[in-house]
Amino acid sequence: MSSLKKKGIKAAKWSSVATIVTIVIQLLQLVALSRILSPVDYGLMSMTMVVVAAAVNLTDVGISNAIIHRQDVSRNHLSSLYILNLATGAFIAGVIYFSAPLVVWFYQEPELLNPVRWMALLCLLPAFGQQFEVLFRKELKFDNIAKIQIVSYFVGFVLAVGGALAGMGVYALVLSNLGNALVKSALLVMQGWKKWTPALHFAKKDLKGYLSFGVYQMSSNVIQSIMSNIDYILIGRIYGTQTLGYYSFAFQLCTMPVLKLTPLINTVSLPIYAKMQDNIERLRSGYIKTIALVSYLNAPIYLGLLVTAPMLVPFIFGEKWEPSVMLIQVLAIAMLLRSLIVPIQPLLQAKGRTDMYFRYTLMGMCVQVPGLAIGTYAGGIMGTCIAYVVIQLILMVIQYHYAMRRMIGPCLGDYVRSMAPGLAYGLIMVGGVVLLNVLSVAVFSQQANFIIQVALGALIYGAVLFLFNKELFQNLKNRLISKTKLAK
Repeated sequence: MSSLKKKGIKAAKWSSVATIVTIVIQLLQLVALSRILSPVDYGLMSMTMVVVAAAVNLTDVGISNAIIHRQDVSRNHLSSLYILNLATGAFIAGVIYFSAPLVVWFYQEPELLNPVRWMALLCLLPAFGQQFEVLFRKELKFDNIAKIQIVSYFVGFVLAVGGALAGMGVYALVLSNLGNALVKSALLVMQGWKKWTPALHFAKKDLKGYLSFGVYQMSSNVIQSIMSNIDYILIGRIYGTQTLGYYSFAFQLCTMPVLKLTPLINTVSLPIYAKMQDNIERLRSGYIKTIALVSYLNAPIYLGLLVTAPMLVPFIFGEKWEPSVMLIQVLAIAMLLRSLIVPIQPLLQAKGRTDMYFRYTLMGMCVQVPGLAIGTYAGGIMGTCIAYVVIQLILMVIQYHYAMRRMIGPCLGDYVRSMAPGLAYGLIMVGGVVLLNVLSVAVFSQQANFIIQVALGALIYGAVLFLFNKELFQNLKNRLISKTKLAK
């Protein structure tokens, strides 16, 4: 087995562990906080994050992925870039702090002033450890990142639940975000400082090539952030904090898997794609396999969420969130489609085509912004959810014709075939769960019926995988056997 492949497998293993653990932590946090906090608290936090999320994407100046892409990075380059990151983060944090009254004016919500000002620190805190994380990613040392990520999310969970129980309201969410960022950055500095110590060195010549790469990346990230939050902006402005709270709860629940899986795919794929960027055949094969994996992972999650939402929400999160049930069902379809679009980013970045990714992002904005605006104005928050489904279908077409064909050649058949098995197996699972619900709804309580549905759904999906994709199980079996032999 090649050294690159071994590193890739190890990176995927640690990233997967971190992803699973952080999803569990975030689910526990969502369950706990949904029982304590109100929809208004969620609405206030959503309004705050619209501003902060866009600003955070500016702090990196888009150079993190440039460091991974380039193979000739020097210590002077890194020192200059580190200082630039700190200066940019401090400047943007100041801008957000002093612009808080404008946010209050836009939403007509006085309670936003202090949360926005506190959350401005989220633009500065990550800058101290960001470059160390990039260097770990470049060398595929994801074990360091995974351990740090797990610890920081656990700290954020403790602070969130503790703050909510103490009656802090929206400030419990603020405290959680800042605590997470502070711990993560501090641990990255402690780990990274042992391997590389930034010098008090800054020269404009060191930035050459990084900023040109980074401008496209930064612009793409900012546009993506605006696109991702246009629904929050419209709903918050038109319908207020409580309605936004119901929507943001549904959106947070539905996007949790895809938002966790996307960084996992990007961080593992980018350095691997970068090392094979001149081999089109290997790139195509790797990319198609990535899409297949995404389909296998996300199809049962989102299709299961679609069918169990009416019992899941009141049982796990409480009856006060029942207005979010139908939103969750529609968004589950939208996010399943979105998960099959996401992996194009590391492919374009690995080829050094951040200009293409920027233009692709612009195309997405031209579809998403008017689409969500029309959906929201015409159909309220349900119209927003339906618009999301239509938008994702359009973006899948754009992604293939504009980006995939140009980077890895015509591959529509392989693209469709790669995602088909996961979707088909997921639909079989849904059919079994729906049939069970029809037969058992009059026999079991709602809580018992939900537990039975989840267990049966998992068994059906596992059985279908075993029957129709024995190769996957055989590979897992061989890997376990080889590990056992090595252990002996």
